[in-house]
Amino acid sequence: MKKLIIIGGYGNGTVVQSTVEDINKVKPSWNVIGFLNDNDKGPINGKPVLGPIDKVTAARYLEDEDVYFFYTLISVKLNFKFLHKLHNLKIPLERFATIIHPTAVISTFAQIGYGVSIQPFVSVGPNVKIGNHVQIFAQSLIGHDAKLADYSYVANNACIGASVHLQEGAYVGTNATTLENINLGKWSLVGIGAVVLKDLPDYAKAVGNPARIIGKVE
Repeated sequence: MKKLIIIGGYGNGTVVQSTVEDINKVKPSWNVIGFLNDNDKGPINGKPVLGPIDKVTAARYLEDEDVYFFYTLISVKLNFKFLHKLHNLKIPLERFATIIHPTAVISTFAQIGYGVSIQPFVSVGPNVKIGNHVQIFAQSLIGHDAKLADYSYVANNACIGASVHLQEGAYVGTNATTLENINLGKWSLVGIGAVVLKDLPDYAKAVGNPARIIGKVE
């Protein structure tokens, strides 16, 4: 059984922890040995905090080839601050685990990168390309031929249309929907329940039905 360290804590960290528990009920695969967290001293849902989120702590566990990591601290709220922290950890990309809930339906023809989280009842269509450190939350639909670049984020019940391209860090909120064949720019934000009918530029913040741009992501 592979060992897993979750980087984060309460919130997305415990969502990933719960997904791992569900995976292990079907086929024992991962042993969560603990969390890296700067604030909580632990334990977190019964698992210890192994140390802060820094290169020194990570390096200690990298010496064990059976240890993998999952980085949960990516969202539109945290974006660049914790993206910088991720890069500073110097963890090789191939040491980041991809965690897929057993109820998710993933096309054989989809491509999925490292450090990806796919939560319960997600559907991923054929020829979808998912980059690294992408998080897709429960009951979302990813249409065929969509592309989700690194650090993109799809919240619960969102629907990504066919051939849609989420650029790096694009965030699609809960219950939001996109038309087919459109582009969501880098670090753009689609608000809760929005219906996106046309391309969004980089850093655009869009809400409503139909979605309209109301500002920029800082």
